[in-house]
Amino acid sequence: MNGNGSNRQELQWKLLRTFFRSRAAFLKLFDSYEARVASFSEQFSTKRSRLKLPADQLQSLLDFKSLEQLRDRDIVKLKEAAHELFRASDATDRLDHYVSNIYHEISILKEEHYTLKEDFVRMDKVEYDRFFREVAEFYPKRLRHVKNLYQKALRRLEELLPEMADERIVVRSLYLFGDDLLGTAYRGGLRGLYNHMYPELGDVGGYAVAGKSFLASGFTEEALQAFRKALECHRRKRRKKRVPALAALVTELKAEVARLEAA
Repeated sequence: MNGNGSNRQELQWKLLRTFFRSRAAFLKLFDSYEARVASFSEQFSTKRSRLKLPADQLQSLLDFKSLEQLRDRDIVKLKEAAHELFRASDATDRLDHYVSNIYHEISILKEEHYTLKEDFVRMDKVEYDRFFREVAEFYPKRLRHVKNLYQKALRRLEELLPEMADERIVVRSLYLFGDDLLGTAYRGGLRGLYNHMYPELGDVGGYAVAGKSFLASGFTEEALQAFRKALECHRRKRRKKRVPALAALVTELKAEVARLEAA
């Protein structure tokens, strides 16, 4: 990854924050679109492939304001962070490529939706019929393509997470805001992401690293809370085989919790 020190860490947290926030917002838009199409299809007793809507109803399929805000707020920031972290003069990471395509596709959707609002399209029947044929074909294709791009980007991001596993800003920010940020991406929220970020130690390791980071800066209450969460995660899991590194970490955490509670 490009960048140095705290600047790189800030970019990494910006990447994670805007990726998961924009993904959740897009999926909400996508689900709303699908529900609206299904509703009109049922209302007019017509298969969605044969559905013909007037301009006002066609315009209601997508929330233009939300689409515009999605692109101009989080996705543009996501693109900036991906470029700074992964783009070089001779190569770029797949994640940067996926993010650029997401921005491009959302931009096209935004422009198509804006065109629909123009009076000359809405008033001219021939122009509207031509535009409707384009929208009827490309809206669902583009939306599904963006959804697929987010899925590919998520898988690539998961491969990159171990590189961020010891970055102070990332570790603490995820601990503080991760559950709210990741609720729609992983079952269990932050614990699900920790299993990718710390492949050997999983969520126990994630909470332990966060606790140690807080403790190193003198935040003993936050450290104690994180250590307790790590031990709770360990108690909840049934493991088929013993992992020596995990067993050693749990022993260490128990000692730290006892020490901090005594203090």
